[in-house]
Amino acid sequence: MQIDKTDLGRSATRLKLTGRLDINGAAMAEIPISLAAKDCQFLVIDMSGVGFVASLGVRHLVMAAKSLDRRGGKLVLFATPAAVAEVLETMGITDIIPLAPSEAAALQLAGASA
Repeated sequence: MQIDKTDLGRSATRLKLTGRLDINGAAMAEIPISLAAKDCQFLVIDMSGVGFVASLGVRHLVMAAKSLDRRGGKLVLFATPAAVAEVLETMGITDIIPLAPSEAAALQLAGASA
């Protein structure tokens, strides 16, 4: 799992995840996702490079979303591949973490300006 972080200003951060968010990938992503959620108000995650997501990876995303929500922030995933989006929708995660087609749409949905 490769994780690239970019500060977008105005309390917004983008993470780009590349790889599998399986047990090993989730272990690698846990701390960067958690820290990003603590350091910003709006977190958008580029999922275009994620080909698989397991329940442990979903757990880290949900925990980050809840942490942001408690502080009035928001987590939005964008550019999520169809197979991964289907898993998230089936699990009901999209009720907690919305999916957007692009970074600009994700920032708008999060409440940050693009």
